[in-house]
Amino acid sequence: MRRELTGPGRPTRRTLAAVSTPRLRSFSPALQRFFVATVVNMIGSAALFGFVLIYFHEVRGIPLGQAGLAAGSTSFMLVVCTPVAGAMSDRFGARRVLTSGCLLSIVAAVLYAFVDTFPSALAVSMLLGVANALWFPAQSALLALIVQPEERPAVSAFQRASLNLGAALGGVIGGLVVRDGTVEAFRWLFALNVATYVVFLAVLPGLPAGRVPWEHAHERRPRFAAVLADRFFLRLLATDVSVALGFGFLFAFMPVYASRLGIGTATIGILFTFGAASVVLTQIPTLRWVRGRHRMHSLAVMNVWFLAAFVLMVTTSRTSVAVAIVLIALAQVLGGFGEAVLGAVRQPLTSDLAPPALVGRYFGLSAMVFNGGMGAANAIGGVVMSRSLGAVWLIPLAASVCGALGSWSLRHRIPAAVAISA
Repeated sequence: MRRELTGPGRPTRRTLAAVSTPRLRSFSPALQRFFVATVVNMIGSAALFGFVLIYFHEVRGIPLGQAGLAAGSTSFMLVVCTPVAGAMSDRFGARRVLTSGCLLSIVAAVLYAFVDTFPSALAVSMLLGVANALWFPAQSALLALIVQPEERPAVSAFQRASLNLGAALGGVIGGLVVRDGTVEAFRWLFALNVATYVVFLAVLPGLPAGRVPWEHAHERRPRFAAVLADRFFLRLLATDVSVALGFGFLFAFMPVYASRLGIGTATIGILFTFGAASVVLTQIPTLRWVRGRHRMHSLAVMNVWFLAAFVLMVTTSRTSVAVAIVLIALAQVLGGFGEAVLGAVRQPLTSDLAPPALVGRYFGLSAMVFNGGMGAANAIGGVVMSRSLGAVWLIPLAASVCGALGSWSLRHRIPAAVAISA
């Protein structure tokens, strides 16, 4: 069994230089184009992601509980479908599965413009969930397979920075596009989302297939049982639930919460960029900071950053709107610090734990847990907020405490070969 490392994604001396001093020009031309397309694509995705709950509830008039359930169904479908998508990535090649997810996302973005009832909102959100299920594990698997192991932290960091640069721009653009809160304004938002997917789709043919070929036809392909036998990885997934809830509340649920406080959509768009911008600015310094450190210690610190963010968010329901805006902005920055650690540590750890033939399945389970937690944040947050505005942030606060303790408890269980960040 061997990895496919031919074509534009093949590591070069310039690529290897990214390990010590990551810069965009350090990577191969194919990866440079991929990172730029990721920024563009995330502009449209973040704009949609940040305002879809507002669209369902405030523009289409769907009750908040149902709107939260519809928005959360995207992550529910991810939970159901990502293990299958991960296996498909291992079987058919990560690039092919990623392309399928991209095409299906375009279809879902078009259909969002015609949502006007809870059933239609639920159906379109579930379709987007299937698309994302194909997208997330395949993208992570592709990047893991087309570079050398020592390059993975730098590639992961740049991918995370690219995502957040797009999110920072998308939050502002999305807030401006939908500032008048009309159906027509949101249709322009959905058109923007389609256009950014087309740009991303255009760069995929320039990358290797991301497929691990089998040398002998009689060899049995590995199955999920091999992944489930990795006890440390399963324990690591349990700690991922905490940070997934944190992400869901702080970044996905924040816009509708801020709107309930009386903050306008344009300001919400700007607030949305604070966390993304802090990741962009701190991702590379964080990559240097974690190098040589114990990975589980770093992940415990990540949860502490989120804990600090939620301590601030708890107080926002009892302050003036102006003070709440400042506190939310600070919380977004603290969450961004946590995400920078996540990008430098968590994805490379999965890549290093997974055998090449199972990398899609490993990332499929990771995406399942992460997006399931984010979906739960939308669904739970909508229900809790309809009853008590102040109680919403106690849930992710408690989850962050559990995440910090859980990460710290795994410091002696992690395999020695992957315990230290490269």
